[in-house]
Amino acid sequence: MSDLLDGARELRQKIYHLEVLLEIEKGARSRGWFASKDLHAAERDAAIKRLTATGLIEPSDAPAHFRLTSEGREFLQDLRSKVGAGNPLDWTHADEIDFTKL
Repeated sequence: MSDLLDGARELRQKIYHLEVLLEIEKGARSRGWFASKDLHAAERDAAIKRLTATGLIEPSDAPAHFRLTSEGREFLQDLRSKVGAGNPLDWTHADEIDFTKL
C-alpha cells in the first residue's frame, strides 16, 4: 500500500512542478510569489530548484525572476502536442511524456 501512496505523492509533486513551470511561462508572477512564505512556499521552492536543476528554467532579471530555457519551451511544446495542443485534453498519451524533467 505504501508503494501506491508514494507513487501518488510523486505524481502530485510532478503535476505541481508542471503548474509552476506553466506559471513561469506566463511570466506574470511577482517577486512576492517566488519569495512568499504561504502554505505552498516549500513546494514552490522545491519545484523551482528542480526545474532549474533539470534545465527547464533559469534565473532572470525582474520583473520575471525566472524564464524558460529553450529546453523548457521544447518540453512544453512537446507536452502540448501530446495532450491536446488547443483541443480538449487527451491524457491517453501521457505515458509518452518525459516527466523525469519535472
